[in-house]
Amino acid sequence: MSYKFLLDLGLIILVVKLFSIITGKIHMPKILGGLVAGVVLGPAIFNVIQPNNTIDVLSKLAIIFIMFLAGMETSLKKFITNTRKFIVIAILGVIVPLAFGFIFSRFYTTNMSLNLFFGTVITATSVSITVESLIELKKIKTNVGIAILGAGVVDDIIGVIFLTFVLNNGVLTISSAFGLILKILLFFALSIILAFIMFKILEWLENKLPRTEELPIFSLSFALLLSYIAESLGVSGIIGAYIAGLVVGATKQDTFIKNKIDVLVYMLFAPIFFASVGLKLETLSFNWYIWCFIIFFTAITILSKVIGNGLGAKICGYKNKECLQIGIGMATRGEVALIMIDEAKSLGIINNEVFSIILITILLVTLITPILLHFSFQKPQKNELKVAEI
Repeated sequence: MSYKFLLDLGLIILVVKLFSIITGKIHMPKILGGLVAGVVLGPAIFNVIQPNNTIDVLSKLAIIFIMFLAGMETSLKKFITNTRKFIVIAILGVIVPLAFGFIFSRFYTTNMSLNLFFGTVITATSVSITVESLIELKKIKTNVGIAILGAGVVDDIIGVIFLTFVLNNGVLTISSAFGLILKILLFFALSIILAFIMFKILEWLENKLPRTEELPIFSLSFALLLSYIAESLGVSGIIGAYIAGLVVGATKQDTFIKNKIDVLVYMLFAPIFFASVGLKLETLSFNWYIWCFIIFFTAITILSKVIGNGLGAKICGYKNKECLQIGIGMATRGEVALIMIDEAKSLGIINNEVFSIILITILLVTLITPILLHFSFQKPQKNELKVAEI
């Protein structure tokens, strides 16, 4: 048995922490340090650590735990009340990127199938990284934070449908679409039943075992159980984790439970997750035209979500600044997009060059959006306010 994974994890945790301290000192999001650390340690630069199964598994756990904590930070009442708004924001945040990606990719290829793939792959939001930014900025409980998380859940469901579309070589039959919708409905029905049962169990435990280690353990078990059920029914596991967080967050001991889980997640799992994104980048060797396309495609990828989700937020009555923040918050890409390109490559739908182009785009978007979100929440300086008043 090889013990190199211990060296890999030790290096990741250490280097991510060092880079996070540096980015914190220069008033940049600490998440940025983790992403850059992954690129530096990975095949793209020093090639000290290669992506492997251990890192992938721990990274998946990290995403589940981060989304579970995000659910705990969200008011269940506000989430249910604003569901209609989340759907509007998510749908417009899919239509606009699909159109932008399809049109702009024609600068790279005139193959209609590939154009459609470029459009499809940038529709899926990854709120895991945005969640970490919102927690760092202490904005997770605001109207903007709740809108991003709620729309992210809907977006993830749409992303699953698009993923099925890709895995069927661009063909989604009536029977497969019906089967997928049935699975999604079954998942939510099971979630409601299990959520009610778990809430009652936690209420009973709070009276019998107040402030003991059993509460966080049962809560994490519930998050993993719902994530497994979600994945088994073809829905993203992070939706299950988020719903589990909503339930646990509605209990009396939510703060105690969250504080216990926070330590575990942010000492071990979160650094591995953010570094794992950077580790996926394998090469930086392209000709100038491809690099130009990547840079402009990255801009289009971000802009399309800002416009699409921002427009959806505007229709739902959010203020202009909130619309911008929601658009930026929804601009991150990650798990679903990475699964799409990985599966498409294995099926021969895309070649190595297209795979690398989209992977670098995802990485650049993931690096840029936390910075943009950070600045979007900054208050204007006093001298700027005076100029605005004049």
